[in-house]
Amino acid sequence: MLKIDPELLNNASLSPHRRALEQGYRWLRFEDGLEQQFQAFYVQGHVARVRMAAYVCIVLFAMFVILDLATLPAYVSIRTASIRIGLIIPSFIVVLLASYRAAWRPYLGTAVFSAALVTGLSTVAVIGSALDAGYQIPYEGILLVALFIYLIAFLSWRRALLANMVTLGAFVIMEFWLQTDSRARLYQIVFMCAANGVGAYGAYFLEHSMRTTFLVNTLLHELAALDGLTGLSNRRTLNIHLERVWRQALRDRQAVAIAMIDIDHFKRYNDRYGHARGDAALKAVADVIAAQARRPLDLTARYGGEEFAVIWHNPVPGELQAMGEALTAAVAALRIEHPDSDSGSLSVSVGVTIGLPCAGDDAAALLRMADQALYQAKHQGRNQVVVSEPVAAFV
Repeated sequence: MLKIDPELLNNASLSPHRRALEQGYRWLRFEDGLEQQFQAFYVQGHVARVRMAAYVCIVLFAMFVILDLATLPAYVSIRTASIRIGLIIPSFIVVLLASYRAAWRPYLGTAVFSAALVTGLSTVAVIGSALDAGYQIPYEGILLVALFIYLIAFLSWRRALLANMVTLGAFVIMEFWLQTDSRARLYQIVFMCAANGVGAYGAYFLEHSMRTTFLVNTLLHELAALDGLTGLSNRRTLNIHLERVWRQALRDRQAVAIAMIDIDHFKRYNDRYGHARGDAALKAVADVIAAQARRPLDLTARYGGEEFAVIWHNPVPGELQAMGEALTAAVAALRIEHPDSDSGSLSVSVGVTIGLPCAGDDAAALLRMADQALYQAKHQGRNQVVVSEPVAAFV
């Protein structure tokens, strides 16, 4: 098992990814939403490898066909070659199609599982058909199939185990039905069980490590994108998201609004109560601000120090004042005592502006306008909302 640096978890937000790392996943399963993310990550990361494995399998089984025709009696090779050509190779062609066609991509895992199952059962059929014809061919191929399904097919551990258990069951039945040499039967069954044991053990830890990599990779992205104290997006993420929303709004001819928020007289609060209580107050205000982003393209961020920002994608212009006042009321409802403030409790000033992007416009200009509106709110006495009118370029 991979060991995770405790500092990584301590600095990460209380997300499902952190919770999964702390609680563990010995059964190789996350909670539903996280499991879907992992499956998407798994498929995306393994498409090229699955494709290469499919090509290799097609070439190998084509070589086995040639080998059968060249070395086995005709009455045996016609059976074995037919199984390889008619069942195994087509199943990997389906995998290739699923890997190349975007519409089929969600079914890639099912295609690989089906190919693994077909390959396992078909290999049993190849051995059985030769035994039925009175000819014993080498058994090593079935052991390679088991290890391939566990370690190279890029199946989830559960699916790989299921495919191999079905194959093992069919193999045992075939052995007792067609293998007349009891000693050979015993050895082959023991070898097959051993191959499954080794493969299942290796595949379990392979998937466990992959799940850990997924979680750590996501946490690192979160640490790079989020403010460590408040859990809101950081300033860098705000700038990136604003540019993205700006471009989309330009394409869709929709508006973008920005609210800049500042905690009133926060330095006085810190000086009176100390940084520990100051951090707690910042976190409480951040939680209120986080609730302002309700739609996928909305974003809340800590801009720096005691300043925050909210990006609203395509809001109703006439509601901006009410939205800002709802935010100030929610902060006031926290009732965080602040004797050095005019209101006697922690409050915020809010500056809001809205723009309709046009070609050549700069998203940063809208941010500056929101900052100017915030300055005006503070200049007018704080604990209030100022909504600035957009300049002509944004109309």
